[in-house]
Amino acid sequence: MKKYIYILGLSLVILSGCGPTKKLETMAPFSLGETYAQKWSVGEPMEEDGYELVVSVLSLDNDNADLKNIYYNGKMAPISIEVTDKGIIGISEFGKVQSSEEFPFELTETQAVISYMQKDKVKYYQINGIQQNLPISYSNLDEKNSR
Repeated sequence: MKKYIYILGLSLVILSGCGPTKKLETMAPFSLGETYAQKWSVGEPMEEDGYELVVSVLSLDNDNADLKNIYYNGKMAPISIEVTDKGIIGISEFGKVQSSEEFPFELTETQAVISYMQKDKVKYYQINGIQQNLPISYSNLDEKNSR
């Protein structure tokens, strides 16, 4: 009987260590400013739609951190860094495609998690206070992509 209890206990310890939880960092090697989410559509009627998450990047040392993905609203998307007239921003585009991977975070609609590489290790940092901007409509994809 003790043998079965030992095997059961060992199995529970092994299984509990295999969950999809990710450790969130409390400090990040970059500074972020205002973040907003915005739904968009192209054409009438909506030929294509999705939403984007836009993050103002106040400071980023690429030698210290390489921004990779944003987890938001049950989905994950890569982040691209752009230099605009308003400064440096990170943009993640979310379409209709749902990832088959289990979403590893419990977040509200005002929270997201950004993943980054630091010293060959993936780390995660939570973003809070995401604003929901009004939806925007574009006449075509060229107009959307040239914004």
